[in-house]
Amino acid sequence: MLQPFEEPASDLSGILGKHIIYTYSNGWEYEMYYKNSDTVDYKVRSGSVGGRVVKGQKVSIRQLQTALPSEKVEASESEMSSYMISWVEPTGTSVVQVLNLNRREVRTVILFPDWVVKEPLKTVCFQNEHLDLMRSYRDQGPTYPIHPKIMLGRLHFIEHCTLDNEHVINSH
Repeated sequence: MLQPFEEPASDLSGILGKHIIYTYSNGWEYEMYYKNSDTVDYKVRSGSVGGRVVKGQKVSIRQLQTALPSEKVEASESEMSSYMISWVEPTGTSVVQVLNLNRREVRTVILFPDWVVKEPLKTVCFQNEHLDLMRSYRDQGPTYPIHPKIMLGRLHFIEHCTLDNEHVINSH
């Protein structure tokens, strides 16, 4: 029996090990590696926090389908290649990403705490070497108001890598 807030297992074979590069309509470019079923590594290649690198970010990943498992509806290949990924960073930033590999689309909602919007350059680093500092910035705040940003982007690079490969995203 599922626990409260727990979702049934998803088939993640289409996303795990994928290394992608995408650009949002505002010009921000990201590089992302879906390292395993609950971890991503990423690099912000350009934008207001360009140069930020995160490795080992814990995430929740689910395959998106148009029908519930009890319904007898054939899902198209395009639908089967859609995934929702969500996480909360040590900075207090929350992210929900919807990725469609066949359509080469990414849709993301980023909920930035106020301190990140006011001082984004504080987050531009290899975060793993500064986790305590990121948490202290978050705790000092201000975290409120939260600044939601809806972003639409196109994937322009997709490759499949082995799982748990520490060399896909360079830390510097």
